[in-house]
Amino acid sequence: MLIIIGDINIDINLALDHWPHEGGDATAHITTWSNGGTGLNSAIAVACMGGHPRLWGRVGTDPAAHQVRHAAAQFAIDVDDMQADATVPTGLCIIPVTPTGERTFLSYRGANTTWQLPDAWPSGTHWLHVCGHALLSGTQRQSAIAALQRAQTYGWQTSIDLCEPLAPQLNELFVQLPQPLTVLLGNHDEMRVAQTQTQHPLAIHAHTVITKQGADGCTAQVGAHRTHSAGFTIDAVDTTGCGDTFASICVWALMQHHPLNDALLVANAAGAITASRRGAADIMPRRAEVVALIRAQRSAVPDWLIAG
Repeated sequence: MLIIIGDINIDINLALDHWPHEGGDATAHITTWSNGGTGLNSAIAVACMGGHPRLWGRVGTDPAAHQVRHAAAQFAIDVDDMQADATVPTGLCIIPVTPTGERTFLSYRGANTTWQLPDAWPSGTHWLHVCGHALLSGTQRQSAIAALQRAQTYGWQTSIDLCEPLAPQLNELFVQLPQPLTVLLGNHDEMRVAQTQTQHPLAIHAHTVITKQGADGCTAQVGAHRTHSAGFTIDAVDTTGCGDTFASICVWALMQHHPLNDALLVANAAGAITASRRGAADIMPRRAEVVALIRAQRSAVPDWLIAG
């Protein structure tokens, strides 16, 4: 099973004609209210591909909490361990998006930061995937680090998907883990910053290091070997959530022992489709859509993706 630790939010997405100067005035020509947060985005992305993830996170007891729980239930995501905070509201993220599709996050993280490691540890061997925001602050950070430590002690595979604020703190995190990660993912800027803060190459801290490169696809490094997987041609309208889509589907495919090149191909396609739509958790691509895009722009679709 893939267990995901990450934020659970309500997103308010604002499509802007331009980014205002400080103190300026800008009007949104499109707005959407949707489910979001790195954890929920990742879990729904995997569920849309046919996976059955478990989501560890925390919400409030407000109407927003009911909305995100309903969304998770629609995709049969295991939320038995989702926690409810009686005093802190569910997370909220305001996301302005410019005409290039580039997004900016203005976040109130709310109940996310008070998440605590569940008392009952799952039996069996699983894969623990931690979204970067869960490692930033509060009880959530302490609990996520404890979860990584325990998972590695129990022989689980572990992965982290970086976010911009976490990259400068990565060395501090690495020294607390008993073993290297199975996979470390992040975009080019996050990886660059992370590398400047560590004494050793990132490949020392993770068996596989995957750098997301947007429209250019991605690169993966395993030891001294580096490979590139090309991106897909789409009209990007909103990049919110496409990194979550890529990372979660990539580790989900690797968890099932599919070849690395297949995992990168499928994750690139799913991330591209996400970037072509407005929103995040509510617009994740289905497996058939990913197959169709690969068929349209590549010569072959992995057999396991068609058969699943």
